Amino acid sequence: MVSATQPVRRVQFQVPPWPPDDTEESVMGTDFHQMTIINLRLGINEVAHTLRQPGQPVPWHALSQTMITGFTRPDGSRYTTLPDVFVYRQTFDQTRGSLAIGVDGPPILVVEVLSDATYEADLDLDAGKGYSYAAAGVEEYLTLDPTGRNLPERVRAWRLINGVFRPWEADCRGRWHSERLGFAIALEGEFVAVYADQGRRMLREGEIEADREQARLDREQARIDREQARLDRERLEAELARRDEQLAEQAEELARLRSLLGDRGKEA
Repeated sequence: MVSATQPVRRVQFQVPPWPPDDTEESVMGTDFHQMTIINLRLGINEVAHTLRQPGQPVPWHALSQTMITGFTRPDGSRYTTLPDVFVYRQTFDQTRGSLAIGVDGPPILVVEVLSDATYEADLDLDAGKGYSYAAAGVEEYLTLDPTGRNLPERVRAWRLINGVFRPWEADCRGRWHSERLGFAIALEGEFVAVYADQGRRMLREGEIEADREQARLDREQARIDREQARLDRERLEAELARRDEQLAEQAEELARLRSLLGDRGKEA
């Protein structure tokens, strides 16, 4: 029994931080989610390799779901994220397990592929990841929901202007073109697409071997076409030579007949 003079102990409930730190489990998502991330990273890095100058490193490097420490929440507390895809201008030792804002600086671009577990934090510019990315200096932030499950418009993006994220609109082709990096990102149906600066779409998972086989078939067809052209040229040259020979024979016969007529005229 509690005495009337005994102080009442109050239960303290600790409010979890918002947004919660990313974990490997929270960012994993579905197989389709992971495929989208893979295709983004693959396409972005392939564009970089097409621009690489001899003897120079690639102009940028995309990573996926690697820990970045040093972001902050609105209350000033530290916040750790594992962005789905992010791009730095510099390359990194690929054996590193994490990056740090204080050491490596912020990524140029962050892309989050929305999932049921993360979309609320991903889209929150006031207190979620949007706030933390802007505060750290991320210049471009793009969120994707290829199925439209959690974001009906399927793409929402921002650019950092004077320290604040402002809407980043698609171009006339429905692509979000990175001003700093040069490539563009869009959706084709439910599949993400990365475009080089010239507008060529980079290959996705499942297309690389098919493209290689098509290239082999194209080379074989080109070889066949060259061989056919060679045979056609040889046949034409043989036909022309045969006709020249016939014309020479006809000219020779004509000269013989004229000579014969001339001899008979003299006899008459």
